[in-house]
Amino acid sequence: MNIFKITSLAGVLLFASCQSKSQNSTSQTTVSTENIDKSQVTWNPSIDDALAQAKASGKLLFVECYSPTCPVCQSIEPFFKKTEVATKYNSSFVNYKLDVGNAEQVKFLNARNIYLPSFPQFLYFDGDGKIVHQAEVTPDVKTIVTAAETALSLDKRAANYKARYDKGDRSLDLLVQLAAYARLTKDTTLAITAADEVFKIYPKDQLNSETSWKLTKKCVTDMENGFAVHWFNNVATAAAFEKKDGHAGNENNILGGIIQSSLYSQRGQNYGTAKLNLVKKYMNLTGAGQYIENVTWEFDTKALIREGKPEQALAIGEKMAAKFGTNGQSLVYIARVFNDFYPNKNYAPKATAWLNKAKGLLKEDKFLAEYYFESAKLNQKAGDLVKAKADAQQARNLASKAQVDLTKFSALIEKL
Repeated sequence: MNIFKITSLAGVLLFASCQSKSQNSTSQTTVSTENIDKSQVTWNPSIDDALAQAKASGKLLFVECYSPTCPVCQSIEPFFKKTEVATKYNSSFVNYKLDVGNAEQVKFLNARNIYLPSFPQFLYFDGDGKIVHQAEVTPDVKTIVTAAETALSLDKRAANYKARYDKGDRSLDLLVQLAAYARLTKDTTLAITAADEVFKIYPKDQLNSETSWKLTKKCVTDMENGFAVHWFNNVATAAAFEKKDGHAGNENNILGGIIQSSLYSQRGQNYGTAKLNLVKKYMNLTGAGQYIENVTWEFDTKALIREGKPEQALAIGEKMAAKFGTNGQSLVYIARVFNDFYPNKNYAPKATAWLNKAKGLLKEDKFLAEYYFESAKLNQKAGDLVKAKADAQQARNLASKAQVDLTKFSALIEKL
């Protein structure tokens, strides 16, 4: 790949939806610009009303996800009062500003399983509330208007990235945008696949460049991706890039997020001890060494059990029970892990001690219900079915009193 292709990625990294003007496309029809406010973008105060209005009018819903304390977000604000921007957005969209710090407003995103890796983010939805496009913009009229035009193009918008990929498009620009969009829409498998393909075609002699770091920030969610492996081993260079941009220390947030998304995933649940040791190494490299034990103990426990080393797993349980000996809920949780995964009843004496200690620390009915639930499971594995049934009944009684879901409590009683 030549240097021009890589240099041209600057536009993609700053503005995710920038596309070639030569690409043929079919655009969604926009309404006349007559009788609209051309002085500033008009914002609907209600997301529900905005969505209903979009559906009724046949327009897209534009949602600007921002934070009042975000300098980049604030730098974009004046451009919503530019004539070209106001004309485009007021004629083509119903507009809503979503404060990412407002939990009530964020429910709109959560209901659609949308993850915001950064902000500001420009999101576009159809009248049924389905996301069709996502863009990151810089504070200038051209990129903000181009984002709108791309969202209106049925061929160019993000919802069509996967179809283009399936038809064989493996251009670097598309792969970058596909990975970012899949990350935002929580399509984990596709996000990993696209990011891996970006790495395959990226020149390896440019891995230590700022472009490489920006690609990592935008696309990568898996610690096994080649970009991630490189930057875990070159944290100082990433730190220099972040400091230059006025975000000193952000490299640890980025790389820590990659570790977290890897570990707390379906693939992470199956990590063996070798892979978990790599997680610990990366945590140390990113300044999170003090949290290793708290984060990885459960993963280590399950991995050791799968690898036929239950005694080593039990030693971890003992260590964590001692560490959290004054926290009843933690002790119950540790017992739960061993109830659910230990291959035999040899752990029972230690787990009984953990639960006995926990009981005296728990006061609320909902937590005591969990205590008795785990005690029932422990007694069942230990072979004392009479005690198991009594504990299970007590667990359901307390759960009912606490007005929590009784499904698992009733299921255990039936099983016993």
